[in-house]
Amino acid sequence: MTRIVRLAPGDEGRLDTYLAGHPATSLFLRSNLRRAGLVDEGQRFQGRYEAALTAEGEIAGVIAHSWNGNMLIQAPPVLAVELARHLMAEGDRPLCGLIGPLEAASAVADAFPEQSFRRGGAEDLFDLPLDRLVVPPLLSSGTCRWRRATAQDVPLLAGWRVDYSVEALDAVPDAALRAQAEADIAVWVSAGDVFLLTGADGAILSMATHNARIPDTVQIGGVWTPRDSRGRGYARAVVAGALLAALEDGARLAVLFTGKENEPARRAYLALGFQIIGDYAILLC
Repeated sequence: MTRIVRLAPGDEGRLDTYLAGHPATSLFLRSNLRRAGLVDEGQRFQGRYEAALTAEGEIAGVIAHSWNGNMLIQAPPVLAVELARHLMAEGDRPLCGLIGPLEAASAVADAFPEQSFRRGGAEDLFDLPLDRLVVPPLLSSGTCRWRRATAQDVPLLAGWRVDYSVEALDAVPDAALRAQAEADIAVWVSAGDVFLLTGADGAILSMATHNARIPDTVQIGGVWTPRDSRGRGYARAVVAGALLAALEDGARLAVLFTGKENEPARRAYLALGFQIIGDYAILLC
């Protein structure tokens, strides 16, 4: 038997203890928890955290219904459905996406047949102890270099973010998407979470982000190389740069996920030393 409770300020410690038992699938939750705590005022990184508690009062599953409408899931499938229904009963926040372990996210999607999850799908989940990183020749030879993005890079990178969203997420390339891309890139750059690969002449060739992070673990996302520059190893090299930055910052583990049909990305990540450890899902309306 379990009961559902709304987590509140003061519950951060026990929530993080639960999430730490699921290190590869809870990075969005743990990162947002550190950035914004358990306050929910509709601001970036905030969310409503509902937890299922055992008879002994221990957390057995959690979902955060985030400021942007996405549900971040770390719960067994049956509990995930119960938590999601409890959150949706409040009726004042839309359901825009499901992110979490594949089995649990799929169960929640099935429980809401009125929702149309048209974008995203099953992903392979990877991890890499950073002391096993294989640095690609483009970086080790000095042919290319990596650096953190700066405010001056935001206009170019916002355009790349639009292209990424259209290609990877089937987003509509309109003014709203451009505005969202500019806002997201500006926040990530300000936090030092965007990494660039540059050529010998300083030209920017590729980008990657730390889309979630805690002191000992980073999650890689937002990897993008313009179409006319692909097939040259740039994506692999920029991800390596983002991982080298994580090492410098004290991280010891990296995780990421990519679509099961994205064979070029899978090859690149395996070549860096990543291993497939499970299934993940991003299901977007």
